[in-house]
Amino acid sequence: MNVDRTNIFKQYFSHEEVNQYLADLAQNYANKIEIFSRASSYEGREIQSVRISPDVQRKKSVRSCILIDAGIHAREWITISVALYVIHQLVERDAINSRVLRNFDWIILPLLNPDGYEYSREHNKMWRKTRRPLGVNRCIGVDCNRNFNVSWGIGIPRFCSLLFRGERPFSEQETRNVRDIFRKIRPNCQFYLSMHSYAKAILYPRAYSRTLPINWKHQHEVAQAGANAILRATGQKYRCGSASSILNFAVGGSSIDYAHDIEKIPFALVMEIASKGFHPPKTNISRICDETWIGIQAMVMQMAISPKVSFTRSKTTL
Repeated sequence: MNVDRTNIFKQYFSHEEVNQYLADLAQNYANKIEIFSRASSYEGREIQSVRISPDVQRKKSVRSCILIDAGIHAREWITISVALYVIHQLVERDAINSRVLRNFDWIILPLLNPDGYEYSREHNKMWRKTRRPLGVNRCIGVDCNRNFNVSWGIGIPRFCSLLFRGERPFSEQETRNVRDIFRKIRPNCQFYLSMHSYAKAILYPRAYSRTLPINWKHQHEVAQAGANAILRATGQKYRCGSASSILNFAVGGSSIDYAHDIEKIPFALVMEIASKGFHPPKTNISRICDETWIGIQAMVMQMAISPKVSFTRSKTTL
């Protein structure tokens, strides 16, 4: 299967095309990028993450790293395009990008929930969850961003709800894959960024409580740096704040709270991409990707100069 790389940001790639694009890059730029991990979805689709690094041929890196994921919610197609754009910038256009960005290993998981994504593409554009049958009232799927083992109990227990938390934490192969990636990259991971759409906001912990983490001011500075950069470059306004305050309700089992509270990642943010809907017109993909990349660069550069928080890694869950 050949993928037209010149057309990548003028269309929405299928799951198969995403993986082929990653394979092509790993073959053509073997000194910069490798397939970092492989896992399987419930329906047997391969979930790939990549590692981008000037030391990519060193299997045991000592560099600080950044983890980005996208497509946690099936209908948020634009997030997958943005993740691929980040990979494109770091691999195929790395000569024009900041030296600061090259000081990190980048672990990028561009399509976290491929079963839901393909179902959204082919059957129901508004599908949000995974596709595992639950055995109750013909209900299918779990909201991955309610399935992490952090204040999971406050999530919605109704099987057919779009926000169903799952029967237990990490009930989904897809969220267990993210957990396993965290375990592979700790304690080097300094920044976790989860891509969502389309609320025009940059959010930090906590989602389950109005209680802020100890380093919330530094996390706010990172979020604000991204928002300010986008505003200056494009005029697009982003809100910044804790997830619970911006959303105005509590969310249990979220990936950013798990990253911060359990895996002890100092900076854990959600970027709700500014777009008109979950799948904006194809003619807008390139512009949205470029705008979002401006914000990501600014956040990484701010994070790089922010004080680090010392955590005692928890062996328990909240």
